[in-house]
Amino acid sequence: MGRPSRYGEADILAGARHVSAEIGPHKLTIAKVAQRAGVPVGSIYHRYASRDEILAAVWLELVEAFQAQWIARLDGEGAIEAGLATVRFTCDWIRRHPREARLLLLHRREDFASGRWPAAYRRRAEALAAQASASLGRYAARLGWRAGAAELRVLRFALVDLPTAALRSDVEAGVPPGADMEALLLHTCAFALRRAARERTTHRPRRESWTSRR
Repeated sequence: MGRPSRYGEADILAGARHVSAEIGPHKLTIAKVAQRAGVPVGSIYHRYASRDEILAAVWLELVEAFQAQWIARLDGEGAIEAGLATVRFTCDWIRRHPREARLLLLHRREDFASGRWPAAYRRRAEALAAQASASLGRYAARLGWRAGAAELRVLRFALVDLPTAALRSDVEAGVPPGADMEALLLHTCAFALRRAARERTTHRPRRESWTSRR
C-alpha cells in the first residue's frame, strides 16, 4: 500500500481560491497554487490532471456550498419571508467570506475554464443548474404562480440578479455590505415579489404585465 499524501485536497483548493481571488482565475498556474498552498507541485498533479481541473473543483465546491445554504433559506417558512431570507443570507455570506465572494461576484463560470472541464465536472455543473431551477420552481408554486419563464425571470431578478449587481461594487472594493444597502435590497426584493404576486392574481393580459416588458 502506498504512503498516504501529507497534503489533502482541502489544502490545494484553499491555495487555488487564494490565487484566483488575488490575481484572477485566468492567471492561475499550478506553480502559483503550490507556492500559495505550501505543497509540492507533484502532490497537486497527483490529484488533478491540469489547472482546468483545479479551477473546476474550486468553482464547483464554492457554488455547491453557497447554493445549498441559499436554497435552504428559500425553502424556509413564509413565502415572501423565505425570499427575503435569501437576500439576508447573501449579504451575510459576503461579509463572512470576502475572498470567496470575489470569485462568485466578480467572475463568471466561463472564467474557470468551463469549456475544457472533464465530463464529471460538467455533470456536477449541470446538476447545480437543475437544482437551482427546481428550487425557484418550488418557490413560484408557494407564491401561487405557475413556474413559467416569465415567473422564473422575476424570481431570478429579485433574488439573484438584483443582489449580485448591487453588491458587486462593494465586493470589488473590499467593503462588506452595509446595513443600509441590505435594507434597500430587502425593500426592493419585497416590492418586486409582492408587485408580481398582485399582478398574477388580477389575471391581467400578458402583454400588460410588467414581467413581460423589456
